[in-house]
Amino acid sequence: MKKQITMLFLLFIHLSSWSQQSISTNGNCTNSMAHDAKGRWARMADLGTIKSSEAYKRLDAIHNMLFTIYPQPVGVDAAWRRKDGISYFGAKRRNFNREDGSTDYISLPHFFQFTYECGFFDYYCSEGKMIPGYPGETGAVITVFANNLSHFIGDGLSDCDMNLNGFPVKTRYVFKEKWKGYDLYTAEVGTSTHSVLIHRPGMLPYIPVTRKQYLEHSITHLTTMYDEIVNGLEKIPVRSLEEQEKEKNTKLEKFKKDFASDPKKLKSNMDYYLSGYQTDQQRRDEQVSKAKKNKTDIIIRYKDELDKTTREGLLDSPACTIGMHLPDLVSPIFADEDKGNMLVVDNPAYTRKDLPKHIPQFFVLTWQGMSRGVRGEVGKVIKEKFPVEKLQAMIDK
Repeated sequence: MKKQITMLFLLFIHLSSWSQQSISTNGNCTNSMAHDAKGRWARMADLGTIKSSEAYKRLDAIHNMLFTIYPQPVGVDAAWRRKDGISYFGAKRRNFNREDGSTDYISLPHFFQFTYECGFFDYYCSEGKMIPGYPGETGAVITVFANNLSHFIGDGLSDCDMNLNGFPVKTRYVFKEKWKGYDLYTAEVGTSTHSVLIHRPGMLPYIPVTRKQYLEHSITHLTTMYDEIVNGLEKIPVRSLEEQEKEKNTKLEKFKKDFASDPKKLKSNMDYYLSGYQTDQQRRDEQVSKAKKNKTDIIIRYKDELDKTTREGLLDSPACTIGMHLPDLVSPIFADEDKGNMLVVDNPAYTRKDLPKHIPQFFVLTWQGMSRGVRGEVGKVIKEKFPVEKLQAMIDK
């Protein structure tokens, strides 16, 4: 499986309407001056193809939520924008990873996605002068996704192509803590990412993959994987025994020439070479044997886990893992929710088709890159004051 990696969102902005001319200071710029500088709010160009005025109204309302709790940026510039596009939530996957690298989806949902995004750009000193943060580069971003599970559930698991009834299996982020009555998640334990799912009460937009489903798929997947490895090893070409014997004798003759004056070194080098010598056939057979043993050991391990899960009555429990189909005998197959990623699929039954496409049916609120310095102060404001209840009130409206 793809190792779950915390991806730092880098927001690059290069717009001619804003310049990064230095700001006058009383004497040479210092870090404390930059940290205390009054920042600006900036508007970035909207992105997307749908450009729904109704969706934009809702994104403007979300912007006002943030602006209300943080009207005056300090030590940073705050630049925001709106985005929209097609949502693939609840869509079945077909022709996954075609030759052109794209993925074909069918049964697209009865809504589209739209996003509010705001980055925070540090002020800094350069050659004694203060430089504003925007335009520039930042990893400090707050985002609100509507009708899109990005930054709460990862992409489909392309390396094993696991799906349930055509729905790609994805990974839900790791549980971190409770926040304002909501579950707070993170892309990886120990990082500064925060993700919150806001949905209608009593129904989740995703369905957990059960331990039974995961283990049965793992056994099939790992069996196929090792069969392919063995088949590949068995097809490795080998040279003729005559050719290999000639190469070996040439090597031994070289030893005799190089160490002709030192019989002790000659014997040592020849013994070492001959003790580890293998023909191509022997080397290939050894690799095939190891692969077959690995396959047997791994499959037995997953079958034993399936038997254990059955005995403990946990077949229908959610599958949380630290890695998909780990082909080793040490790493735990399952993990607790605060240490592993839950395997899930989109829940197409969540979608209400009686609502207009611009209506938000669920949100993902996420902020990241705000663990220290002036960005840390912004993160503190968001965590303490962001009115998540107002997002909740916007669901289905």
